[in-house]
Order: sequence, then C-alpha cells, then structure tokens
Amino acid sequence: MNLTPIEPTAVVEGYLDALAARDTAGARRYLVDNGFEYRSPIGHFQSADEFLDNMGGVAAILHNLGIVHRFAQDDVVCHVLDVTVNMTGHQTQRVVQLARVRDGRIVRLEVIFDASEFSRMIGAGGES
Repeated sequence: MNLTPIEPTAVVEGYLDALAARDTAGARRYLVDNGFEYRSPIGHFQSADEFLDNMGGVAAILHNLGIVHRFAQDDVVCHVLDVTVNMTGHQTQRVVQLARVRDGRIVRLEVIFDASEFSRMIGAGGES
C-alpha cells in the first residue's frame, strides 16, 4: 500500500476544523502521542492529552474560528486567526498560531495573543 503523506498545512487545518467543531477527540488525531509541546501566554503543556483536557474549557465558549491568513514553509505552518468566544457577548480576538508538523502530526503549537482580557476575567475572581 502506498500512503501519500499529508501536507503540513492540511494537517494543521484539520486540527483547526476539529477545534472549531468542538471535537477534541478529532483534534487529538492530529497531535503526536509523545514529544508534544504547547505554549501560549496562559499555558504550557508537554502532553497532548493534558493540553486537550484544558482546551475543553475553551471549546465550551468557542463561537467561531476563522482563518485570516496562512503561511507555510517546510514543516512549519503559521495561521492568523480570528477567534470569537462567547463570554459576556461575543468577543473576537486576533490570534497567531505557529505549528510544527512531523510525519503527518503536530509536534509543537505556539499560540500568541493578547491575554489581558483573560487576566482581567480570572483576576476579578481572585485575591485583591
């Protein structure tokens, strides 16, 4: 059997489609089992399963995930996204996601965004 390798952009967009559908099990298929890393202003995970467990909370408030731009070079894929969440009404934030793909699966995700709104939300319920 001759298996055609999946292009890195298709892998990452399959993952994003699964996230947009709130399908964390579907998203998991695109992440490596060992050696995964995720970084963002609000989290760092070195396990795909722990990362997706945490993403369950985001999936609950995710309203829309739109691709604004995509760039790819070799095994690195960069997306500029508009992420709309439903917290106190719909709020859209511009997010940049950098992904590294190896052997048809995502090994590293780095997500860059302004975390100040998130900090205000958790700060409101925290200590003063």
